[in-house]
Amino acid sequence: MQHKLVQIGGWLGVSGLITGIASIFVPWVQQLVVTGSGRRAQQRLDSLTILNLEKGVWYVILLLSLIALLGAAAMGANQGRKIAGLAGPILSLVTASIVVGLITTFDGQLAGPGRIADVGTSAGSWLALAAMPLLGFSTGLIAIGRARRHVSAPGGVAAGHD
Repeated sequence: MQHKLVQIGGWLGVSGLITGIASIFVPWVQQLVVTGSGRRAQQRLDSLTILNLEKGVWYVILLLSLIALLGAAAMGANQGRKIAGLAGPILSLVTASIVVGLITTFDGQLAGPGRIADVGTSAGSWLALAAMPLLGFSTGLIAIGRARRHVSAPGGVAAGHD
């Protein structure tokens, strides 16, 4: 049973790594910028990645922390694995709430003269929202699957199995 948890957690972790890393490079927000007025008005569609958004670096830091926790759950010692298994799902929920905050509070950023006519989310933000539960649950599953079970041996001495 424990081997199955590690296997499922591994597949979820790989999926979370791919979607999380892709979310850094894929645009998060698209905004329609209008310059000029009347008949001379020009429109352009700007796409912004997470590193171009205010406080977007926090998402990248938390994503890298989740990846480190996934590594600790997969390769760590007994105590580190337990901490990673507990912290991974919690950190993924915190990061997901930050992603939602970044998306919903974005009001537009101008790179030059003009005004923002419309703002909409793009694929990067959805990839980030998909990556958070994948990384969090995979960390927990791998930590549980790799936990040592203590079985009492004859004579009252506990023997660990891995």
